[in-house]
Amino acid sequence: MTTTDAPGIPGTVEHALALAADALRRRQDADGFWKGDFETSLIGEAGEVVLRHYLRLPDDGTTAADARTILAEQSPTGGWAAYHQGPDELLLSVFCYVALRLAGHHPDEPPMRAAAASIRAGGGIEAVDNLLMLAWLAVIGLWPWSDIPLVPPEIVLLPSSFPGNIYHFGAAARGIVVANSLFMASRPVVPAGFDLRELFRRPDARRLPRSLPVRCATALSHWYARRPVRALRRRAIDKAARWLVDTQETDGSWGGNWPQTANVLMGLDAAGLRRDHPSVVAALSALDRYVVERDGQRRIEMWTSVVMDTALALSANAAAGGPGAGTADGPAVRWLLDNQVTELGDWAVLTKDPVPGGWPYEFTNNANPDADDTAFAVVALRRVRPRGSDPAVDEACRRAHRWLLSQQCEDGGWAAFEPLRWRLPGRTRLAEIGFLEAPSADVTGHVLEALAADGHADTPAARRGVEWLRRQQRPDGSWPGWWACYHLHGTSAAVTGMAACGVPPGDPALRRACEWILAHQQPDGGWGESVRALHDPEWIGRGDSTPSQTAWALLALVAAGRADSAPVRAGLDFLVRTQQADGDWAEPWHTWVVHHDGLYWRDSLLRLIYPVLAMAAHRAAVEGGAA
Repeated sequence: MTTTDAPGIPGTVEHALALAADALRRRQDADGFWKGDFETSLIGEAGEVVLRHYLRLPDDGTTAADARTILAEQSPTGGWAAYHQGPDELLLSVFCYVALRLAGHHPDEPPMRAAAASIRAGGGIEAVDNLLMLAWLAVIGLWPWSDIPLVPPEIVLLPSSFPGNIYHFGAAARGIVVANSLFMASRPVVPAGFDLRELFRRPDARRLPRSLPVRCATALSHWYARRPVRALRRRAIDKAARWLVDTQETDGSWGGNWPQTANVLMGLDAAGLRRDHPSVVAALSALDRYVVERDGQRRIEMWTSVVMDTALALSANAAAGGPGAGTADGPAVRWLLDNQVTELGDWAVLTKDPVPGGWPYEFTNNANPDADDTAFAVVALRRVRPRGSDPAVDEACRRAHRWLLSQQCEDGGWAAFEPLRWRLPGRTRLAEIGFLEAPSADVTGHVLEALAADGHADTPAARRGVEWLRRQQRPDGSWPGWWACYHLHGTSAAVTGMAACGVPPGDPALRRACEWILAHQQPDGGWGESVRALHDPEWIGRGDSTPSQTAWALLALVAAGRADSAPVRAGLDFLVRTQQADGDWAEPWHTWVVHHDGLYWRDSLLRLIYPVLAMAAHRAAVEGGAA
């Protein structure tokens, strides 16, 4: 008996789909949304310890709790890994070590000695090259400010049309850039009370050589910092602080996430805002909302993936059908409609004739909705409310369509946030560390799928998007993604987007993409791609099979007309075999990316959503073919 036979019998795809759909519906919140656990490395827990020290917050047991969490996650080799089964990661290990020292742990303790040895083996603290995180060490006296290029607050005085102004930075980094310019102006130090000599690889270590552009930028920025035009500097600091206060979200955060809120708090503190300032009070309260208790540990959810999870779960729920599908649909639709951004934000400054209508990733980020979550929302709404069936959904989709068109890049692709406008050197590196974002195959594919779902498949914008994907396809047939690992995600999104917009299965681009996907199927029938692929080409398309990545591959193959094929049946069989009794799957691997240089995450809901989508898509394709 194959896994596609005998609906309702354990061991079949139909049974697995029903079981998973029930598990998904049980995870829906009473308010209509879905939200999985956002799990990343310990950089948030370590960062919280540093932040509390810098802000001189009273000891309420938080630092000790963070320290216990950090120690519980220490690897057998002494350091800390940035992703599941990964090696000790240098930057993360340094920050975890610093947090433990701030929490009162002594370098002679066995865990601390092991951590220091791991850091030295990884090149020592002198090999850390993340300048943003080194600034966090500088504010507590553990790194010299003279070694860090400074962002002058005068950047906020540049006209929006001037290259390098704040609106040329990515939306996710803009608030951090402005905040960092404030504490870089005064270069404050709240001494940690110790040094880190035990973390240097050699006692006489010096910083490893940096590139000439970075050295020049460092020297030039410090030269100006010693000789600012005082009136201009005061005006810039005042404007930067006002800009941050004005862009604070209604929940007290900035950007709806922990990292940006923490950086802004540090910047406002350096600018002299008192602890009882309303913006500071609201922000400190907002940080508490990112704290969760998980497995007896205090964890920081640095982002909340609620819009993405809700939109994808609504799509999966509707596609799965069956008893209970309709009951879950209505509250989710209302929640998405209530959380559409209907006001202008940062994105509007450089957008011609801006019209609001996107969705953010988080509960609250009105300043910066993003294209892929907007696309997920449109697809979900149209799956349950076809055009003409619901005036409120029709209007929301019309606004979203206009907004998506306004965010298309000049070359035809889409980035998650805003069209790439950076015209200065260093664009690639700034994109890798999250300060900029170029158009990507995964976001462009998601937007194409949304355009098709809303009846705009054969339009100039969609055709330009398809042609952009054709130009970006790699010689091996794949596309790299941006927000997830890596070629599997980019290729899946590109194929499903192009197919939705009418590109036929026999098209050479889709045929080559499917051949690449099939060439990377694992012996167990599944697919997987390790985070290592981001930095090591040998790992592209390789890794332990995971439920969500297997589903990405299946969605692409089904969309490209290969539903009735042996590899697809083997992939479905992998999902059926690995499903747990409660309908969920185990997926400890980090398969999503925030920054390509070390910040990866996993979502406890996506391992359930994507298999549901894949199995439902396969069922629909098979039934459609039979009909």
